[in-house]
Amino acid sequence: MSWPEHGAMPDALMKQLNQIRQDQPMDFSVNTNPLGPPDELYYNLPKWVLLSTQYSEPSLQTIKQAISEALNVKPDQVLPGNGGAELIYAAARLFQQKKVILIEPTFTEYRKALEANQAFIVPIYVSESSEWKWSFEHIKIYLENADGVWICNPNNPTGKAADHSELMKLLEYCKMKQKTLVVDEAFYDFQQEPFPFLTYTKNEYPVVQLRSLTKMFTIPGLRAGYMVASENVTHQLNQFFPPWNVNIVAEKAMSSVLHQKQFVEHTVSFISQERDRIKKELDHHTSFYIFTADVNFFLLCHRDFRDTKKLLVFLAENNIHARHTYHFPMLEGKYIRLAVRTKPENDYLINTLLRWNDEC
Repeated sequence: MSWPEHGAMPDALMKQLNQIRQDQPMDFSVNTNPLGPPDELYYNLPKWVLLSTQYSEPSLQTIKQAISEALNVKPDQVLPGNGGAELIYAAARLFQQKKVILIEPTFTEYRKALEANQAFIVPIYVSESSEWKWSFEHIKIYLENADGVWICNPNNPTGKAADHSELMKLLEYCKMKQKTLVVDEAFYDFQQEPFPFLTYTKNEYPVVQLRSLTKMFTIPGLRAGYMVASENVTHQLNQFFPPWNVNIVAEKAMSSVLHQKQFVEHTVSFISQERDRIKKELDHHTSFYIFTADVNFFLLCHRDFRDTKKLLVFLAENNIHARHTYHFPMLEGKYIRLAVRTKPENDYLINTLLRWNDEC
């Protein structure tokens, strides 16, 4: 048996914990929007499914145009993708047999994609003592002899966004030294004050932005995302994307959600309030510590013990699935990642953890 590689793998998690999966578990390992997709998406989905008898455009020009207009960039700066994973593996080709800085702990698919391209990975580790944040001065030491750097901002699994001042230093250095900066912004929309990478991508900074529509709009099964970069980069990578790589239903869904500003704002407000409420309740009344986060999930650890398997089992026995961290360097099972869910689900989580605190 082995730990599941990702969240949202309930059967694998239950098998590893030697538990029987219950009906309708509360899956706090899933970091999509707890409010679900926008109403417009639900309303239109049946008629979009009827279009699946047709081919989407091989070159996806219509959706490229829609994304470019929403972001105010050139269509040739956009590459739509079959979810974030396809974009990650495409961007990794930029570092084929090259040296790249990777900030750890982070999403494990980055390393896999880079290794598949024989990249020489130089890991830089952040820790609990720095609240999981990196500094430019630390990166700079290693970046001088590397071809680029790969970051996740906000980062998964820590939930932390880098300081804007550090990002600015990194951007300016990458432009001056012509180092490639790949930034995965899968959780961009959940931030209250996101860093405006797009401004710099438009102005010829060597930035490659990866964005997923899966998380905010709760459409992981449709696989929808896009890359924004210079025309030189998109031209270089476009040859590795097969025609029709985004299906017609996903294409329609992407066009629909690009202008859901009110939905996004409502989600951000809800997530922020619930995340703060969970932290306040557990920090004040238990031996758990909740790390501050900028998105819809957070790390939790216990102040007195650091192997979380017993806690994962207890939660599973109470029909709660949490995200283990045994695969992540610097985390190594000492923490669990929990998503912010609906208010009733969050209440149940709080009460369950309060019981653990009293009983264990």
